Amino acid sequence: MRLLTVDVYGFQAVGYLGAHEGRWVTAAELCERTGLSRSFMVRVLADLVRGQLLLSKKGCGGGYRLARAAHLVTLHEVLRCLERPLAPLACVSVSSPAPCGAAHCCQARVGVYQALRDATHRVLAQYTAADLARDAAGGVTYDRCLSLLWHPHEPVQTATS
Repeated sequence: MRLLTVDVYGFQAVGYLGAHEGRWVTAAELCERTGLSRSFMVRVLADLVRGQLLLSKKGCGGGYRLARAAHLVTLHEVLRCLERPLAPLACVSVSSPAPCGAAHCCQARVGVYQALRDATHRVLAQYTAADLARDAAGGVTYDRCLSLLWHPHEPVQTATS
């Protein structure tokens, strides 16, 4: 699994909202404090509302807040709401598996790909918005993370000695 821009935005949103539990936070405030793009963040927030991780309220005094306590919102749920595949390959996807003619004899599928998928699910399920709220409370933002994402069409830079 490779993190995408949408993942960073989702993590930043739930972390910030987790650090501000009990009050409505506007998209403008969230973006101002995190340095992330408002137009993209609004789409991420809409996905999180649709996935029932966030509540939204329109009008004066409105905004967004977590639908339940931050320690109950897992990062696994965040990525699910953002409709992200958590498997390294479609043949081992839980949510939308693709058939593979070699599935019955592929050792990499059983020994590696399923194990990677399962480990990813476990790690994301053990961390919550409360964990990311510590970053937000300390003023840590993930805007710099965006420049460190892997981009498939760019060459990978390696360290040279």
